[in-house]
Amino acid sequence: MKNLFSTSLLMLVFSSILLLSCTDNELVPGNSDPFEPEKDVEFPFKFSEIDYTTDNTYYLLNDNEPSEIYFNQAERSFKVNEPLQISMTDDHYFQFRFYCPRAITDLIVWARIEGYDEEFRFAEFSKIMPLQQFRIHIPFATEDITAYTRSGKRIKIMRNPHLSSTNISFEIECNNPVYKMMTGVKPRWKIYFGNYQGGNWLSMKPVHTREAVAMALNMAAMYSTTEFEQQLEEKRGTFIESGNKVDIDELKRRIMNLSGLRFGLVDGNVTGLGGGETFGLVEYAYLTMYADDSGPVTTPFHELAHCLGYSHNGNMTYGDGWTPFCQELFVELGRQKKLPVYSRRFLHSRKTLGGNPYATSRFPFENDPELDALDGGLSPLKGESDTGGNDGTELSLKLDYTAVPGATASTFIPKDVYVYGNEMYVANEANGNFSIEVFEISNENVKHIHTIKEWQGKEGMETFAKAPNGIVRANGKLYVTHEGNRTEIFDASTYQFINHIGNGNWGTGGNQTVHAYDVTVARGLVLIRDKRYVDVVEESMVQSGNTMYVYARSENLDERNGTFGMAVDEQNGLLYVTHWSSKRIDVLNLADVREGVTWKRSSNFSYKNSPYSLDFYEGDLFVSSNGAEKFCKVNPRTGEIIKDYTTVGEITLSSPEKFCIRRNTLFIVERAAGRQCVYAIPMSRLK
Repeated sequence: MKNLFSTSLLMLVFSSILLLSCTDNELVPGNSDPFEPEKDVEFPFKFSEIDYTTDNTYYLLNDNEPSEIYFNQAERSFKVNEPLQISMTDDHYFQFRFYCPRAITDLIVWARIEGYDEEFRFAEFSKIMPLQQFRIHIPFATEDITAYTRSGKRIKIMRNPHLSSTNISFEIECNNPVYKMMTGVKPRWKIYFGNYQGGNWLSMKPVHTREAVAMALNMAAMYSTTEFEQQLEEKRGTFIESGNKVDIDELKRRIMNLSGLRFGLVDGNVTGLGGGETFGLVEYAYLTMYADDSGPVTTPFHELAHCLGYSHNGNMTYGDGWTPFCQELFVELGRQKKLPVYSRRFLHSRKTLGGNPYATSRFPFENDPELDALDGGLSPLKGESDTGGNDGTELSLKLDYTAVPGATASTFIPKDVYVYGNEMYVANEANGNFSIEVFEISNENVKHIHTIKEWQGKEGMETFAKAPNGIVRANGKLYVTHEGNRTEIFDASTYQFINHIGNGNWGTGGNQTVHAYDVTVARGLVLIRDKRYVDVVEESMVQSGNTMYVYARSENLDERNGTFGMAVDEQNGLLYVTHWSSKRIDVLNLADVREGVTWKRSSNFSYKNSPYSLDFYEGDLFVSSNGAEKFCKVNPRTGEIIKDYTTVGEITLSSPEKFCIRRNTLFIVERAAGRQCVYAIPMSRLK
């Protein structure tokens, strides 16, 4: 757990802890006593992130927490101005519960025991984790403990088995700005979670309760700002309830005197239900409240108005009144980081909910050290390109239908080729025989070892709906594109089907592509060239059973069918994409990819002929095309042909299309009628 929090997202922690029980005695074993002193025990006890273990730490509202726990307000409730709850049990277990999805630092706990003149420095926490419950036994009953008072005196706390929770009190000292922001709010609302039943109510999941905590803290903070006071004063006389002007001073009193909010979840037939302490919201209202989410949404403020006693008869719940006023201020304060949980990235709840985890950010927080430490930053480039399978001696060979058992010139027509180590993968587009043919090429004696033609899919046996036209292997997976609006994914060792990108229906929905013509994988991204765009999918999301959603799309690169190729220059992270009909090569920077944001080209350049495919070798760009110059080394900035390699030794390319350069060898598909094959040409012959 210690390592998980230092390197992973908070939502991953919530989904990773499996609890057998949530009773206090089982969260910390009764015989667990970390203070078995060799010498004197001394206050203050000091804790940092490295000290937190499964013996002393539990995370509130995690995904495996039973509903009978989080719906029990005796177990899960807090006041917005007291997010950190500290207590001591009669059997001398010290505990805190922290209701905030954001960490705080540098906190000191002072204690006072009846019979002692001064309070003493009890514990120091260099960091308190988001939504952390910490519980540890203090040996008051068995040990004399040295302590230091506020005035600096050194005192002895004598062992006392009769010390009870009523004899000790605590005070928190913390100058952390986030903690001070939360504890300095004016409202005193009690926050808890309701297991509402029937009608439009749904049962909250832990992910919703975490978002409710964030929303409550943020709303309380907003209503405590000078901006709220000033801007509300400017609205005096403009809010209407039942034909009368709303008394602004009375409105503020109602906000501050509201006893609490009992959060709930409603279905999509209504967006919210509110009144008294009842505060129910539709799921998207929880998710879109942040400045860096897709909003805006006014639902929370509509329902809060009902909790404050206002009806639909006026502009306190609808129209140009209270709700847009609150929503606009809420977003602006979030942008300025004047709310305690100002970003959706503290929780990343969409990745927990199981639907489309992506949404365009209105106001993304670029270069935010705290957020970047949580999730690695806004760029999805969190993986490394698979550089394996590129070793080995040069090869010189020709592969045609005779290498495939039982094949003929009409049943084996190569379209694309990829090589990884000693395996060659060839996409076969022959009508009625769509397949991926796998060959062993450990030496120049080619051996056919497998055919991928049909497989067990999610709903039965499946085949390639259209001709396969692009293939790549990366990190143990094979990716195969075809015009059936899907990219099939197979295990590279077993050839078993894993999943697919695109649902098979033509379109631009979250899990759709517009056909699919080529694929490459680089730096943690799966990149698919479809009829219009380059579609970006996070490689980390490629798992069996997942619905694969598109993370981002490029701008429209002009809608065309045909042969397309892509390659990444690993030296600078630039993606090169061919456009044969426009005689153009587009360049996109992987570093510019952002969630839900249209990915713009960084440049493009014209090419003399219609380019089909391209790849890099030792920093040089090579392009296949029609025209007189079939295969050339090309200037990657201008598109100027540097050298023509249409003829290499005894091989003259007639109609080359897709290719890859692997193992110091050019593997290129020859498409000329009667000559369909794959050539392997040592790159040393091109120098």
